Amino acid sequence: MLLLGPSFDRPPIYRFLPGSKRTLLYPARRGKGTDAVPFDGKLSPAEWDLFVKTARERSSLLLSTLNPTMVRDSHGIIQMAVIVSEDPLATSCILTTGFLQRFSAIFGPELLVAVPARNRIYVFPKLANSLPSAIGSMKDDFLISPMPLSTEIFELSRFGLRAIGSFDPDAG
Repeated sequence: MLLLGPSFDRPPIYRFLPGSKRTLLYPARRGKGTDAVPFDGKLSPAEWDLFVKTARERSSLLLSTLNPTMVRDSHGIIQMAVIVSEDPLATSCILTTGFLQRFSAIFGPELLVAVPARNRIYVFPKLANSLPSAIGSMKDDFLISPMPLSTEIFELSRFGLRAIGSFDPDAG
């Protein structure tokens, strides 16, 4: 499996997500229960590419089983989606093309995504979003989680995923 993780974890094999300073992408295998153990072997560039392709296919299957909570404003308009899952693979669903397709139907062709903890994903429209009102919740998720992931905010569009900032002003 391919997991997202915080930069302070430093697994043996990793790459930073595009534009990111705090969020890693790394290969892992399932441990006991929902645990994931970082892969500690070596991967050539071709093996890495194959691993990423296979992992994205698995994440696509998982994405179809996830049921996001749609948060609406007082007028009934969807402001954000929140995905909660105990499966550590769930956060890597943001890397799939299906993720953008699924949420662009609701929020438009460009999304903002935050993954404060390994079990939680926040999705917002890029334009006219309610991200400022969710910053407190996202920061709390990051601080109280036994598996914090990142304070970075990512832009997801047809051009891919890239970090564009942070919801924590102290993150630098």
